[in-house]
Amino acid sequence: MRQIPLLISLLVAAPLAAQQEDQNADQIIIKEVYCGGCSKDEGSDAFHMDKCIVLYNNCPERVVASNLCFGMATPYNAEAGNIGSIYNNSGQLVYEDEGFIPAQNGIWYFPSTLVIEPFQQVVVNVHGAIDNTKTYSQSVNYAFKDYYCMYDPESGYTNTMYYPTPSDVIPNSHYLKSVKYGQGNAWPLSTTAPALYLFQPQDVSPQDFCDDADNLWYAPGMAQSPVYACVKVPTEWIIDGVEVFNAAKKESCMKRLTADVDAGYVYMTNKLCHSIYRNVDKEATEALAENRGKLVYGYVLGVDGSTDPSGIDAEESIKQGAHIIFRDWDNSNEDFHERLRCSLRDYLPQTTPNNGDVNQDGNIDVADISTILTVMASSGTEPLADVNQDGTVDVADISSVLTLMAGGTVEN
Repeated sequence: MRQIPLLISLLVAAPLAAQQEDQNADQIIIKEVYCGGCSKDEGSDAFHMDKCIVLYNNCPERVVASNLCFGMATPYNAEAGNIGSIYNNSGQLVYEDEGFIPAQNGIWYFPSTLVIEPFQQVVVNVHGAIDNTKTYSQSVNYAFKDYYCMYDPESGYTNTMYYPTPSDVIPNSHYLKSVKYGQGNAWPLSTTAPALYLFQPQDVSPQDFCDDADNLWYAPGMAQSPVYACVKVPTEWIIDGVEVFNAAKKESCMKRLTADVDAGYVYMTNKLCHSIYRNVDKEATEALAENRGKLVYGYVLGVDGSTDPSGIDAEESIKQGAHIIFRDWDNSNEDFHERLRCSLRDYLPQTTPNNGDVNQDGNIDVADISTILTVMASSGTEPLADVNQDGTVDVADISSVLTLMAGGTVEN
């Protein structure tokens, strides 16, 4: 142990590693969208300030992604009265041949490089990053340190009804940043029929991209004012998208995402706790040798005729240790179904004690300290590097590894 201070001194004195390069970013999918709200306990109306998006690493390799952003297409609702403004006389989306999708009002982005381990998910709260179940029993509890949230009052999104102060267990490093160029004090993700997508700017920061006036766009015939302001997100930047139609107004809904992003749509009924959930790729999931004996069948949480055709209950299977591969066919008709309740209501994050083996090579040694230094240098969010699980990767985690190397224990 006498050599450890010398080793750590040498590591700290050495040049810090460069920021992690992106890996497998195209394997990130939108696993679930919960935005329609739930019934209030007294039955007076619905509670809508508890929205979330669940991202998922759909492959057996680690995902590393920088500048990861969320955008929503215009208009906000698929059944909006002005949706005809984005169509030409031939019934084609006016931007379909121009290679972009308009993002209305503003965008949100992760403040640092996002790391997702194989077959793991990341929960992003859109509105209300607190334990909403204390007020509305059918809502969702977001008070977990591993969750992320859209919270950036300095951007102009200051409506405290949409953005109460997040739970104090969510670290500031998990607050997404936003660029607001539209009008209003909240990012108005539709409660009935959003067109949501995930994208990654190339060779430009999210802020600089949105600040460039050449990237602004307004639908034909709409006033060129902040009310209708959009930025043109190149389709080649878009990693995943989902088009939602209002089940109560099917005949009025029209698409906003082009076919190369999402060739279909999925219906949603709002105010009833329902979510939009990704379908399992049955063949690919069953082909994984590690899933033998772990898959749970007989899925029953679909709404009416909308269900997962695989019959596999993904969440129950994950609880059994299975690895799920979800469909990713760029067609919401095939990729998603309407689910009776948000999966986060049933399953809370499973926190596994961190034993200090950051690089997962089976040893707790100086190599783990080196990995922590790499994460610190990149401002990344590698969960295993947060050895003391306080929400931050810093010198305290190096101290924890040293304690574990010496045979001690670390309380999380």
